[in-house]
Amino acid sequence: MNCPKCGTYLLFKNKRCDKCNEDLVIYKRVLSLSNKYYNDGLMKAHVRDLSGAAVSLRKSLQLDKKNTNARNLLGLVYYEMGETIQALSEWVLSKNYQEKSNDADYYIDLIQNNPSKLHNTNQTIKKYNYALSQAKSRNYDLAIIQLKKVISGQPHYVAAHQLLALLYMNQGENEKAAKCLRKAQKIDINNTVTLKYLSELGVNPSAVRLEKETMRKNLTKDNVEEPQFFSPDPVIRDGKISKWSLIYLAIGLIVGILTVSFLVVPNMRKSISAEYNAQAIALGEEQTRMAAEILTLEDDKVELDSTIKNLKAQVKKVKEEAVDEKIYEKLFEGIRKYVDRDADGAAETLIEVDISKLESKSAKNLYTLIKEKTFPNMSKKKYSEGIGYYNRGVYEDAVKTLKLALKYDKDNVNAMYYLGRSYQRLNDTKNAKKYYTKIINDYPNGARVSEATRRLEELKEE
Repeated sequence: MNCPKCGTYLLFKNKRCDKCNEDLVIYKRVLSLSNKYYNDGLMKAHVRDLSGAAVSLRKSLQLDKKNTNARNLLGLVYYEMGETIQALSEWVLSKNYQEKSNDADYYIDLIQNNPSKLHNTNQTIKKYNYALSQAKSRNYDLAIIQLKKVISGQPHYVAAHQLLALLYMNQGENEKAAKCLRKAQKIDINNTVTLKYLSELGVNPSAVRLEKETMRKNLTKDNVEEPQFFSPDPVIRDGKISKWSLIYLAIGLIVGILTVSFLVVPNMRKSISAEYNAQAIALGEEQTRMAAEILTLEDDKVELDSTIKNLKAQVKKVKEEAVDEKIYEKLFEGIRKYVDRDADGAAETLIEVDISKLESKSAKNLYTLIKEKTFPNMSKKKYSEGIGYYNRGVYEDAVKTLKLALKYDKDNVNAMYYLGRSYQRLNDTKNAKKYYTKIINDYPNGARVSEATRRLEELKEE
């Protein structure tokens, strides 16, 4: 373990730090208790009590936030429950606390280096959020359709199973609800929300566990025999088939024909009818969804057309007031891109405009309007791109990209922090200190202050 005060490596049996004489008794108890909760979470995860494991692991991290084993396992638990974003958050934090020999590297690469999987994850989250908004708006049919798509893409998404079950319960389809909850319980066997819904349906919550035990016992039996099938041979006497065999054969044929006529054919017709009805219902649901999407798109189009109309009027006014058109060329180009729905292109163009050179008040107002609508999102994109470079160890490109993120939004504290980290990796102590100090002085209540302070202390010790 390391001393919490001076960071010196010590044996766990030490009661005081050999360097700064810090009392370590309480600190050792905290670490021990954190490891105890980690072991409890590990045992619960082994028996698929994922929500119970998450509770224990979060307690472990409350006691020791640098317990990377607990943080990595918590990420795996979230990932197994379908919460990919939360899992990635835990692994990134783990990577920050332990940069070398950390299993989080493998988990992060597993997702980030698979573009199709990352894209599917993003689409799943969007579909789930859309289904949630539709459920809140009482558009239950649309919500159910979206949740089915979510579950088909992410079968382990516990929250999606639970929400789908809740919608089925609301519509009185208790059998479908119970089926969804069974699937959720097989993923996370002791999830309190799942157990609550099952109890409300009057279903035995422990049935899944009993079913698993029964299957396991059946599979371990040694005396299980394969079923044997026999086909009776026709009775032959003196090299000839007896007349009774022919009679029995004729009776069998008649019975077979009657069975097909009265049992098989009606069942086939019923099955075809049921399949047709199911397809008709599915088509109706798809038409309802498409109609809702068309209405939403029409509303968006009306709003966008109104915005474009206002922008064109303002552009006309700016042109009338402008003295030197060369100064306004970039502004007009950025406006044109925004009108053409190219928000990123508009941001990239307007970043080159020097607002101090715009003499027209209308031009400044127009610049500010488009800037507010495009720059924050562009800053987030550049930050994500910079983090990608940082995680791959390409620190020079990370610096360039994160500087752009700050240029689009000077208050992007996350970009500021990782810009400092990139400079620190490049051994540029001066610039690293500059950004850490700026976070501490200008954003004292921000989430990155404690990390920036710790990094600044590291640089002072070097």
